[in-house]
Amino acid sequence: MDYSENIKLRKAQKKVEILKGFYSHLLVYIVVNIALFVVRGHVLEFFKNQSPDKNFIEWVDWNILIVPVFWGIGLLFHAAKAFQYKLKFIKNWEEKQMEKFLK
Repeated sequence: MDYSENIKLRKAQKKVEILKGFYSHLLVYIVVNIALFVVRGHVLEFFKNQSPDKNFIEWVDWNILIVPVFWGIGLLFHAAKAFQYKLKFIKNWEEKQMEKFLK
């Protein structure tokens, strides 16, 4: 195996590892959030029976609902990195900078 094939193989292995990491992250996100929503009703019932403070119950409910939102935002960034997605304006800026430095 020559040098260029070895480099291509290493890049391919690295890309596969990055994709595996993203899909593992996605699987954990799905499982944990399904569990959160299943358990949510039981947790709220528990606190309704234990705590007469309605604000505390709403606080618990909102915290359970906000976890998937913020985690989902992080997951989107992970997906963008894993699939090497670049916004169009960033790509255009990079192309303009390359042309500028090549002149």
